Amino acid sequence: MPAPLVSIVIPAYNPTEILLQSIASAAVQTYKPTEIILVNDGSCDPKSLAILEQTSDLVDVYLKQPNQGPGAARNTGIRAARGEYIVPLDADDLMERAYIAECAAVSEPQTAFIYTDYMVFGNQNYREYAGDYNLYSLLERNFLPYTALIRREAWEHAGGYDESMRFGYEDWEFWLRLGSLGHFGRRLPKPLFRYRKHGASHSDTAQAHHREIVTYILNRHPDLYEYENRARIKARWSPAVSIITPEPLENQTIEDIQFVGRGEEPLAPAILEAPTGPIDPHAAELAALAAWSAGGDEPIRKYSEPAIRNRVHRHLFNAELLSLRSWTHHPARSLARLIPLRVKERVNTTAGRPLFDLSFYLRFQPKSVLTGNALIEPLIYFPKPAPGRKRVALVTPHLGPGGAESVLYEIASALCSDRFECLLVATQSRDDRWMSKWHERIPHIYDLGKIVTPERMIAALCSIVYNWRCDYLLIQNSLYGYSALPHIKKLLPEIKIFDMIHSVDEAWDQVASTSAVASHIDLRIALSESVRDRLLGIGTPESKIVLAPNGVNLDRFHPAPLNSHPTKTILFAARLNAVKRPLLVADIARALSTLRPQRDFRFIVAGDGPERTHMERRVHKLGLSAAFEFRGHVDDLAPLYAASEVVLLPSRSEGVPLVILEALASARPVVASNVGSIPEVLDSSCGILIDQPDPAQFARAIDSLLNQPEICEKMGLAGRRKMEALHDIRKTRETLAALFDQGAWASVSPTKRSTAME
Repeated sequence: MPAPLVSIVIPAYNPTEILLQSIASAAVQTYKPTEIILVNDGSCDPKSLAILEQTSDLVDVYLKQPNQGPGAARNTGIRAARGEYIVPLDADDLMERAYIAECAAVSEPQTAFIYTDYMVFGNQNYREYAGDYNLYSLLERNFLPYTALIRREAWEHAGGYDESMRFGYEDWEFWLRLGSLGHFGRRLPKPLFRYRKHGASHSDTAQAHHREIVTYILNRHPDLYEYENRARIKARWSPAVSIITPEPLENQTIEDIQFVGRGEEPLAPAILEAPTGPIDPHAAELAALAAWSAGGDEPIRKYSEPAIRNRVHRHLFNAELLSLRSWTHHPARSLARLIPLRVKERVNTTAGRPLFDLSFYLRFQPKSVLTGNALIEPLIYFPKPAPGRKRVALVTPHLGPGGAESVLYEIASALCSDRFECLLVATQSRDDRWMSKWHERIPHIYDLGKIVTPERMIAALCSIVYNWRCDYLLIQNSLYGYSALPHIKKLLPEIKIFDMIHSVDEAWDQVASTSAVASHIDLRIALSESVRDRLLGIGTPESKIVLAPNGVNLDRFHPAPLNSHPTKTILFAARLNAVKRPLLVADIARALSTLRPQRDFRFIVAGDGPERTHMERRVHKLGLSAAFEFRGHVDDLAPLYAASEVVLLPSRSEGVPLVILEALASARPVVASNVGSIPEVLDSSCGILIDQPDPAQFARAIDSLLNQPEICEKMGLAGRRKMEALHDIRKTRETLAALFDQGAWASVSPTKRSTAME
């Protein structure tokens, strides 16, 4: 059976004598039979016209047409071609003698075109490794050379090149159109094509019109670029996860999954074997994040010695180190750029600070996240869409339990599931006892500390928020979250970003610490007047501040009669860390035993934390073990408030503690430190503020209340009235929910916004 004819089509517009070399490289192909078709695309330069007349005798077909651009010229030549295969070749490029023969040797019926690696020569000289065919990668950039051995029937099915694309990228659009029709390519990993770089070129014109042309391609190919279609393509060509399972799973949160049977080759860096029983809906997504965090975001590549030389050359070129001017004018900078990026990252990570500035590399990796110590490309995957609902990402350090987490829980409760889809992202949680509680309100929960390394945490946040295309982002106390803001705004310019500030702490001023990223925050939620005043004091526009005092569930925490039991109860409910001063509680108990030698009191400690062991030892050392009950973490504090006479909170710093609100709602007086925002809710009508961390002062305050039950009752009722007037959780939920109504908060006047709960 004779070999099929191959037609080589060469479009030319005002060519130089280099055209003779291109034609010669086509004429000496070892493969036979071939035909050469030269298309004069409206050349007007006299020298070029002379060259074209000279070369017309060297080709099999010579065609003339008015200038219409390279796409139209190629189509003209292909329409006149008789070959079963087509090879487009520009008038200044060359083919190796074996180009067609070797491409034809690996061509298969299901392959639409064969392309090769190529050598760049002229102004620059290096080998370009084109990369294996991947339709999903092709959506992002054109890594294929325009020259290939193309089946004519594929060209006809696609309708040829787009002749309206006169500024360039017509070959990229053509490859995409072939892919959309199921016509795929194959790479031959040999440098059989030579691409000349000399002076201004057609590719330079395309770069100058890059945005315009890309927009055209996106609009022309919704079959490729619309979300669902892109996810489908990624699942086939670049899946985030390969799941080994006998049948597809429908419940996963992401769509770009490859399902493989045993013995089949997985394509994804993350491989998950499905269990025999139910599988968590987030299993694939979490597996992808874990593999990416471990460095599995890129497929393993083996490089030959020439490939390594090429990579070195490209590094030197990109770093501007092949220019004598760079070395003479910027020797220190050039020396630093000589060090490879990954080496610099390791040095920065080892040092714990950015010894090397990596921002230079963002020009080559514009979507990467620069963390100071490393440059990390976010992980891309495709969550299932949620039509008609806005997406809200809540970022917090911990999953609870805690006062700050309670506020976040109320926000989640305020967002209707039919209007919002919520994600909760914890960056460094050490406690997941609230996990089932969170799942009651939030469908997507990420305990990232379990699967993501600290150096990749910021990029992980960017990945989740970007992939889910979140409409809103709320940050609470997370430095990782604040650090991610510039990157998130770059990836999602339209996202609305809020942060929630609980207190102004002398030891750590969150307002000042986050000032560098404040310009990226659309709205700052102050949970106390002191926070609002601090924000105003550093110049935050009043229009960007919402005062949203925390609320309490008045139905859950309600007044109860004081106990008539002779033993009085003092409740200390708090996380047992140094900020809450649990050791001071033991000293207060000793001072109280001096005032009440009969020891007709007991302290109930409801909470857990790193200081628990120290507190228990302190209590034992002071001989007060009989006066203390350590309950550990208590989910429902309402019965303990009802069983107590006084609530104690001797913290070193605070915002507006939820414990105080709950105690006042339960009609119990509070003895607390006069710190932070506590005075905004606690005054002499409902409690006692202590200015110094003096055990004797706390003890005297508690003793006076225990001796005057009528005062306790009076203070309790006053506290309850205050909670009903100012801290009803229903009002808090309304205020917080309104923030997530598109445009609602932007239309509120500054005065109303800052006093919404007053």
